Amino acid sequence: MIRARPLTTDLPLPPTDPTGRPAPRWVPGDARSAITPGLCMRWARAEGIGLGDTAALMVANALEAAALRQGLAWVGARTRDLAPDLDGDDLATALRGATVAIVDTALAADYARALGRLDRLPPVWWNGAGADFARLDLELLDYTETDVPA
Repeated sequence: MIRARPLTTDLPLPPTDPTGRPAPRWVPGDARSAITPGLCMRWARAEGIGLGDTAALMVANALEAAALRQGLAWVGARTRDLAPDLDGDDLATALRGATVAIVDTALAADYARALGRLDRLPPVWWNGAGADFARLDLELLDYTETDVPA
């Protein structure tokens, strides 16, 4: 016979801000990610990324990469995952024809191997701390899951 444990009522409540509203899901520096498929879709629409476009992803976190792939697929864009260990020529070949590149700041040195090997590199959105501009995780904070009808 299996004995069930009694339910506890001492479960922690979700954090709230001083006004009593639920705290934001993510703030810069928090260990959780701001990247969700819905937010990525809204960002892609706002950036003009859509059907037939290609996004090159060099993202180490598998869950963030999956969320990016799903959100971009919802707007009709293709994704191309880039391995950080590609040599410069292979990386440049993989970037050829990409509309946008999304790169973890921790992998910036790996991405830099493609510099000078293409006439035009795609615009880069950086993911993570260390970038001073075009930082995707901070840009997604401007969107909410209910901003734009799906």
